[in-house]
Amino acid sequence: MMNTSLDTKTSKIKKSLNIFLFISVILFSVWYVEFDLMGFFYAIPTFVQFILTDFLPPDMSEMKTFIEPVIDTILLAFIATGIACVLGLVLAILMAQNTAPSKTVALVLKAALTFCRNIPALVWAAILVVIFGIGNLPGLLALVVFGTSFLARVYSEAIEELDGHAEEAIVAVGGNYFHVLKHAVIPQFMPSFLNWSLFMVEIGIRASAILGLVGAGGLGTLIKQTMDLFQYDKTAMAIVIMIVLIMIVETTSQKLRERII
Repeated sequence: MMNTSLDTKTSKIKKSLNIFLFISVILFSVWYVEFDLMGFFYAIPTFVQFILTDFLPPDMSEMKTFIEPVIDTILLAFIATGIACVLGLVLAILMAQNTAPSKTVALVLKAALTFCRNIPALVWAAILVVIFGIGNLPGLLALVVFGTSFLARVYSEAIEELDGHAEEAIVAVGGNYFHVLKHAVIPQFMPSFLNWSLFMVEIGIRASAILGLVGAGGLGTLIKQTMDLFQYDKTAMAIVIMIVLIMIVETTSQKLRERII
C-alpha cells in the first residue's frame, strides 16, 4: 500500500511539474517575442473589416484568367507525383531493411533524403527560381524533390512492414533478388503504393499553389500578382478556386482508394 501511495504522489508531482513547465515556456515565449495581447484583440475587427470589404465578394468577372493557372497547378501536381513515385519506389527498395542490397547505401540514401525532406518545398522553389528563373520548371523540380524524399520514406516503411514469408518461400525454391521483388515485395506493396501516391497528388495541388508565391508557377503566381496589385477580390476568387480544386481532388482520390485498394 505504501508503494502504491508513493507512486501515486510521484505521478501527481510529475504531472504538476510538466504542466508548470509547459505554462512557463508559453509565458517565456510571450515575453521574448513581445506578444501584445491587447493589440491582438484590437486587430481582430480590422481583420474582419478587411475580409468583408476588400476581400469579399470574390471577383468572378474575369474567370478566363484563372483557367491557365488552374491547369498549370493540376498538371504540375500530376507530373511531379508521377516522377516522384518512380524515383521514390526505386529509392525505397534501396533503403528498406528487407530489400536494401547494401546497408551502407541505405544509410547514405536515408541521410540524403532526410536532408531534402527537412527543407520545405517553398524553400526549394525559392532556390530553384534563382537558378532557373520564374516559371513552371522551378515549381515542378521543387515538387519532385520534396515528393521523392517524402514518398521514399513512406514507401520504405511500408515495404519493411510486409510479411516476410513470401520472400522466404521464393528464396527457398531458388529465387534470386529480383524474383523476390517481382513476386513477393511488389504485389504486397501495391496497395500502399497506390494509397500514398494518391495522397501525394493532394499534397502537390496544395504545394503548387504555395510555390507560386515565389514565382514558381501555378495558381499561386496569380494569387501573388493580384495581391501585389491590391486586387484582393481577385485574390479571393483564386483562393476559392483553390479550395474547390483541393476538395475535388480529395473526394476523387478517396473514391479511387475505395475502388482500387
